[in-house]
Amino acid sequence: MSHPELDTAEIARWIGDTARPLDVIEPDAPLLHAEPLADLVDEVVVAGIGMTTRAGRETSEAAHRVLRILVEQKGFRALALLDDESVVAAMDEYARTGAGDLRLILDDAWVPWRNTETLAVLEWAREFNRRHPDDPLRLFGLTPEAAKPIHYEQVSDFVAAAAPERLDELKAHYEPILTAHRSGEHIQRANGTHPGRPFVDHAKDALALLDSVPGIAGAPEVLDAARRIVHYHESSTAAGRRNFATESADVADRIADWHHRTGQRIMYWEGVSNTAADRLTVAALAQEFPTTGSLLRKRFGNGYLSLAVVFHHGKVRADIDIPAPSPDFIDTVLDLPDRKSYLLDLQTESPGAVHDWLHRPGKLRLIVGTYNPHRDSDHYVAGAGLADWFDILLWIRVITPTHSLIPTQNRG
Repeated sequence: MSHPELDTAEIARWIGDTARPLDVIEPDAPLLHAEPLADLVDEVVVAGIGMTTRAGRETSEAAHRVLRILVEQKGFRALALLDDESVVAAMDEYARTGAGDLRLILDDAWVPWRNTETLAVLEWAREFNRRHPDDPLRLFGLTPEAAKPIHYEQVSDFVAAAAPERLDELKAHYEPILTAHRSGEHIQRANGTHPGRPFVDHAKDALALLDSVPGIAGAPEVLDAARRIVHYHESSTAAGRRNFATESADVADRIADWHHRTGQRIMYWEGVSNTAADRLTVAALAQEFPTTGSLLRKRFGNGYLSLAVVFHHGKVRADIDIPAPSPDFIDTVLDLPDRKSYLLDLQTESPGAVHDWLHRPGKLRLIVGTYNPHRDSDHYVAGAGLADWFDILLWIRVITPTHSLIPTQNRG
């Protein structure tokens, strides 16, 4: 479908007139008596907080401030994370009781969470719960328990004791694929560091090796660990067997079930490709699917709020500079060069041309693990309009990298 030429000047004027300045985005700064966001969430049951990159310090800190506003000023009491439910249960235990070593807990978390910005969120959650022991903030995970490095150790220790002559053979399978827990297999393929053989094949061969190890029939926990490792690699993005529609529905069910059981208002902090309130296509995956946010919008109506944290340009890791977005991206129109950041209510009244633009299908830049700055224009989501995906936009002009907790030599 063809569209009339955009009047970007009119849209920019509307954004400039409508956007509320965000004078403070630092998460530790005192909350304002009248935070710009606070009066927009009164009827919200689930707030989706979507990021166009998890690798930016400023975008992560802005999301942290949103969490603080929702919890401290609006009474939200649950934070849902798209990660292994056992790992998030450990985060929840830390937030409620202080038990555990937070850095060790994050060692098992999904790689994008392993940074000091996430650490700060969990430390804030702990401090909030210390002050509110009878009304704590809870955390819950949205994916089943998955393989972790400890499962590889469990299998290796068994083989070392029962059949030490087979240990080198086992290590030849496990050592290459353990790297996926630091840098996903699909990311390794994209950046040219992948060793070659599909990781799932190594995992299956390791499982088959156990069949000939003495005593394995009496060690069901070892077989369970090896099978969990196979499942982890079978269900990876690189294996090409993920069903994103099914995953979205499962996550929406978990969030809805938590609300129905507890009555708590929930914050769902994830990437925009999960939280957006309408279907979309992720260019990197070349497939369209219903997002979790779109399913939550169907369940809760306007009780589901979709908020996006976006940016214009900057750096994510010392070696990746993200340029200004392509001229045909929505991000370009959002740029107000004289502002550092702003909040924009996308559902507020707008003149006809602006309204049409807000609901016109477009491309919004998305930075994922396979991002290549030399092919910046290939990285986006598409399929709906900005105001169909999101209710509120937090825009930040320049970002710098998050502070990784993964040692430099262990990164992919």
